[in-house]
Amino acid sequence: MRAPLYGLSLALSALVLLAGCGSDAAAPGGNELSAATAADAGAAAQDEVEEATESFTVGGQLDPAASFASAAPAAARPSAAFLQDCASIGSVTDTDGDGAPDNAVFTFGLPACHFENFRGGTLDLTGVITLSDPTPAAPDFAWHADLDDFTFAATNVRSETFTAVRNGTRDLTGNADGLTLANNVTTVRTASGHPAVQVTHNLQLAFTPVTALVPDQPLPSGAITVAGTLTFVRDTVSRTFTVTTLVPLEYDASCVGPRRFRIRAGEVRWTLPSGGSVSVSWSGCGARPRRDYVPNPAS
Repeated sequence: MRAPLYGLSLALSALVLLAGCGSDAAAPGGNELSAATAADAGAAAQDEVEEATESFTVGGQLDPAASFASAAPAAARPSAAFLQDCASIGSVTDTDGDGAPDNAVFTFGLPACHFENFRGGTLDLTGVITLSDPTPAAPDFAWHADLDDFTFAATNVRSETFTAVRNGTRDLTGNADGLTLANNVTTVRTASGHPAVQVTHNLQLAFTPVTALVPDQPLPSGAITVAGTLTFVRDTVSRTFTVTTLVPLEYDASCVGPRRFRIRAGEVRWTLPSGGSVSVSWSGCGARPRRDYVPNPAS
């Protein structure tokens, strides 16, 4: 039977951790999840898919605050205009003019990267992203990103807090017919009243557009699939999941609102070796997706 996971709403609805506190009843070495762990896994699954969706473009990777704040589809902007003057930038040289700088260090810091009235609360961005072009003399879609303690820290109107600290790499390859994103990132997530959660990803995301892609332009509508493995750690509980896409995610570029909220439909599932699973299904742009935990029927 499917157990819906409902819970605590923080300032960033895409980044919430669901309610669940106290010790985890699942055995540390077992294959199933307690309600609290399943809730946090569901929230992490949603957050990571939506956050990685940003990273099919240079602008999405480097300008998350603009994505959340935007009331309309994002327009293309030159690299020097990224981040609403938030991050300091070591270099914006882009030899081939494809939107990916040759080698640029973006340093996010306060107070420049503090945003008030951010979905009813505040947002702070800190850390470093180094973005480079592996083919600086040939215009294409490829880039490499190193994330060094890149941190979202949000507080809502009830003074509840959420942080996500990311370290690792992302590599984009592809052509006008489609993109592939290798996501090798470890995220440490904390929220008011919850133990810390660590998720280590080894994922491949693929984007197939409905119209031909153009370098340094906003993402058109298309389909997204996610596959790979990850390790999820909460307190003494560590679980390894296989990630699959049951229904390709429908990215609708015409939806009004932040880029990461433009998934109109689709379902992603994290599956345990036992057969138990956590799934996230989307059913409308801007709507909070459903998150479910399905235990192993034989357990």
